[in-house]
Amino acid sequence: MCEIIFSRIFLGFPVLLWMAGGLAHASCPLELNPPRLVVRYGDSVSVNCSTSSTDHEGMGWEATFGGTSLEQDVNVVTWTVENLTDWTIEPKCYINLNDGEQPSIVLPVILYKTPDRVSISVLNHSGPMVEGTQYQLQCDIQNITPLQNLVVKWYKGNEPLDNVTYSNISKRPEDVSATLMISPSKDDNGTQYRCRAELDLGPEGPQPHPTVTSEPLSITVHYKPCINASRLPVRIPVFRGYPEELVCEAEGYPQPRIKWVYDPAKHVSEAGGNLTVFEAGLYNCTATNDVATSFIVVEMVLNEDYLRLIAGFVAFMVMVILVILVVIYFIYYKNTKMGRYSLKKAKLSSTPNGNVAQNGGRDTLLPMTELSQPNIYF
Repeated sequence: MCEIIFSRIFLGFPVLLWMAGGLAHASCPLELNPPRLVVRYGDSVSVNCSTSSTDHEGMGWEATFGGTSLEQDVNVVTWTVENLTDWTIEPKCYINLNDGEQPSIVLPVILYKTPDRVSISVLNHSGPMVEGTQYQLQCDIQNITPLQNLVVKWYKGNEPLDNVTYSNISKRPEDVSATLMISPSKDDNGTQYRCRAELDLGPEGPQPHPTVTSEPLSITVHYKPCINASRLPVRIPVFRGYPEELVCEAEGYPQPRIKWVYDPAKHVSEAGGNLTVFEAGLYNCTATNDVATSFIVVEMVLNEDYLRLIAGFVAFMVMVILVILVVIYFIYYKNTKMGRYSLKKAKLSSTPNGNVAQNGGRDTLLPMTELSQPNIYF
């Protein structure tokens, strides 16, 4: 905003009056280039102040650093500082018009500083985290300004989580902190968190925005054991005479310790977390680590081996059938191959062969011996 100071005589005394440039003139006779200054702490600056008015006695800069005396017969004056370190500086360009007015314009200056250090830590905790427990991460940012332009960004790996902004206005460097609540799961074991301090200084500021990022914070997450139920059902049949192997596997961090609990009178064999059982009963698989203990109770139910009974029955029936077939075969062979013969009604064949007799109407070859006549008696 252009300010105008002019003098008038009131009751014989000179009086200095101040009015906004918009009320005194339709336009301000001064122009700044650039109109707004964003500069890093310690950098050099140079800004021109020009006027289109030719009716003036001179112009110049008022500033704690780099101010100039009144320069006559010029239309441009330059404010220059080699090393800007004044946090509250407000340079003002002015012009003395011939009518006694003194328009002036203040150069808005944003002096920024990136933080000396950005770090991340866990509040009130050290060591491994436990799944499902809430923790507070804190991002400490040292010696930064201006706070109203600061954006603190949180990252989980490369995934953005949250942005924190500040409404309080500051011109001098300050220390500031931002926090983030997390509740890690087992999948977060080994995950890295980072926080980034970013100064968004508007279109006049540097692009991309000045940023400082913390070193990553890698977290270790402990979680309770989880027994693999797909390999260890709660009810398993066991057949008499056949051993059954029970496999107990558990996932957890730290690595769970496996222990079987059962009746010591039971006949079992244990090796490497696996249990071989031979009889019915209850068998308890327990997985333990520093976080918690998990267990599954397996009920072994005795089942008769009907397959063996069926196989024995089938074998028995096959033997019976074979015996029956053998008997039938011998009976059939005796009747059809050996035959039955009767001589009660034997007749001599009319064929020339006298050794043929008839058996039930059929000719059967029989050995016949011819008897001499004298040996026949009636």
